[in-house]
Amino acid sequence: MIRILEKLRKVAFWSLDWFKGGHVWKHYREIRYIQQNPLSRRATGIKQEHLSKILDHAVKTVPFYAKFASKKMDLTKFPIINKQLIRENFETFRSHPYKNKYNHQVLTSGSTGKPFRILQDKSKRERNTADTLFFAKRAGYDIGARLYYLRLWDKQYQKGKIQSFVQNLATYSVDDLNDANLAKLVQELENDKSSINILGYTSALESICNYLDKHHGKPLKGNFCSIIAVAEALSNDVRQKILKYFGVDAISRYSNSENGILAQRLPKCGSSSFEINWASYFVELLDLNEDKPVKLGAPGRIVVTDLFNYSMPMLRYDTGDVGVMEQDPENNELIFTKIEGRKMDMFTNTKGEYISSHIIHHILQFRGIEQFQFIQEDYDQYVIKLKVSKKLDYEDELALCGQYQEYFGADANISVVYVEDIPLLPSGKRKLVLNNAILKQRKLAEKKSEEVTGSMAETGT
Repeated sequence: MIRILEKLRKVAFWSLDWFKGGHVWKHYREIRYIQQNPLSRRATGIKQEHLSKILDHAVKTVPFYAKFASKKMDLTKFPIINKQLIRENFETFRSHPYKNKYNHQVLTSGSTGKPFRILQDKSKRERNTADTLFFAKRAGYDIGARLYYLRLWDKQYQKGKIQSFVQNLATYSVDDLNDANLAKLVQELENDKSSINILGYTSALESICNYLDKHHGKPLKGNFCSIIAVAEALSNDVRQKILKYFGVDAISRYSNSENGILAQRLPKCGSSSFEINWASYFVELLDLNEDKPVKLGAPGRIVVTDLFNYSMPMLRYDTGDVGVMEQDPENNELIFTKIEGRKMDMFTNTKGEYISSHIIHHILQFRGIEQFQFIQEDYDQYVIKLKVSKKLDYEDELALCGQYQEYFGADANISVVYVEDIPLLPSGKRKLVLNNAILKQRKLAEKKSEEVTGSMAETGT
């Protein structure tokens, strides 16, 4: 009966889409073709056509882009934009013809806490739905199957009981994953006879694994088909625990609220590379400090052009994230071999050189660590916050600091602080890395800029 209901949900979804014009299905077919044939002449032509259309639309209907109109438009001639620029010029980024049409508002605070909103038209929403279905299928999920969704369920995302039943959705909020609720979730998973899929914040999946380590210790019973980790980096340690308890290889997804799914880890056993969503976005990797491309294999800022949001075009949008691109040896398509997260979430060593934030996961070799957070306070000052079941002894603490001095520098001052808990952000995510040194530098630069501007105003120059 359960399998019949799953199939009925799938048939119902596509039937309803067909009745409405089959828009999601058309998007899905195009995404599937482009992602499976990324360098074919047809796929290249489709992508170029979408890029040309969005550029033409932007310069003709969006005030911010009007001055960039030319006979031959070149994406590289358009400026790099970011959240702050859009916040300060919100109305100038809106397309005139779409002001009186349906617009879906997306709200996000991100890690900064500053509200950010973007508007998306109906076709963009349909494209996002098709993207979601395609990449979920890549990971092992099929529409209609049971999905456990672990995220912060605020008003923007809340689902009613009827909608949850129709979508075969079980929701758990990450801000309420105490031992009692984790026990309830584990029991529900083991009693569920459906095709089980889990989509959730990495920190939530880690909490489940830590609970199972302490209270269960053996693989769960259940027909687990897919597990997709979102919002935070997925460490190999957590990935191995998920494989142990659920019997599936967790797939990490890179996405944001304002655009959608930008990349997803390739569904190859042992792979750590990400398939880029070239079907819906044009992605660039630019230097960390200048607006110029970086070489393959070098870290750079991830800048995306959304090919489908006509209500509020986002051309060359700096996501704030850092990644590394290389060519896939199998098909020569560009892929992400690393996604580091936000530049603000990366360390610099005592020489001022950026180093990978993934080094933090080496801390898990020390026993008893339940939560951790790394903070860089100054160019040579680092703090490691730990929530532990038992404090590290002197030798282990010394070994921990010594290990990270190899990354930060021999002259790095590292201190270990024990805490009761590392709180979640308002978004429901847990920040593992804080670089207050970069934040201080940015504020100082902004202050100096304000002082210079004020001085120029006073002298009349």
